[in-house]
Amino acid sequence: MTSGARGRAFLSKKHIILIHGRSTKPSEDVKADFVERALVGRLESVNAPAAGRISSGEIQVSVAYYGDILNRILIENDPGLPQKHSMQKVDGIWFERRETYDADFGLLLKRSDHEHKRVHYKNLLSKSGSRPWQDNLARIASKALSLLGISKWLILRTCPDLKAYLRSRIVGSSIRECLMPVIKEALAAGESVALISHSMGCMVSYDVLWKLSRMSEYKEFRDKRIDLWLTLGNPLGDSAVRKMLYDSNKPDDGIYPANIRRWVNVAAKDDFVAHDGEIADNFEEMKTTGLIESLEDRPKIYNFWIGRGSSNPHKFYGYLNHPEVARIVGDWILD
Repeated sequence: MTSGARGRAFLSKKHIILIHGRSTKPSEDVKADFVERALVGRLESVNAPAAGRISSGEIQVSVAYYGDILNRILIENDPGLPQKHSMQKVDGIWFERRETYDADFGLLLKRSDHEHKRVHYKNLLSKSGSRPWQDNLARIASKALSLLGISKWLILRTCPDLKAYLRSRIVGSSIRECLMPVIKEALAAGESVALISHSMGCMVSYDVLWKLSRMSEYKEFRDKRIDLWLTLGNPLGDSAVRKMLYDSNKPDDGIYPANIRRWVNVAAKDDFVAHDGEIADNFEEMKTTGLIESLEDRPKIYNFWIGRGSSNPHKFYGYLNHPEVARIVGDWILD
């Protein structure tokens, strides 16, 4: 597995590129290892041939990593964060410790393919002491805030890392630059690309894809498309979030990326970040105008990640390790 533009490059017919979301992160190599463990760990049971192609190196996997940028911003906003999250400093940068994830990953990876139904999720909530009514309240409140037009205020108030991405040209460019070269290199090499984006990473991906297909400095990429964009825990269904995207103030003939063949969206039950779990209705114009071949929302899944003793239905690893997500990726690999 390679990480971002700093990873080892080699030719392959298919290339999986993953980009994570916001909040504190472990170091780049640890993050790449966690992502592979979550995805390949489930692929091995639902689609062993596809998992084998990743493990053998036939399929290249890259992680666009910007966790060091997020950690710096979040700690500047809350200097006590390293102590709260038991972080460690490496080369002058604070990161989450690998070992804080060991028990959580153990619980996730030992779950069988057949233990991802509603009854298993309710049992998980019960054992972890989580309160689903709190998740439902957050999801309902998020919808209400969006309708009232103050979601943007709430996002900027409570998410300093996302605020920096949206409000700082330097930070925004730095984060996009963690993904841009990886996609450019893959497309220039004629590779078939599957981009897997989570949470804030969906916003970054949207902006990068829009730039590649719409801005004159990237004109050599205008006729190149990624085969699959898989969005997980995606906030783009929220109207306030869409108003903060790169193309929000562009003329009608300049909105939406024009370089995606197939967009598949997966949301988890109780994931309030993806409270509007469907994107097909919001981006239907992409299909009617011929900008995209396929746009679909999959039925909601259950995310079985337990972190710090509590259920986290938004966690990237829980999404990647779900059989439905593994099947989507596996089918693309073998197609």
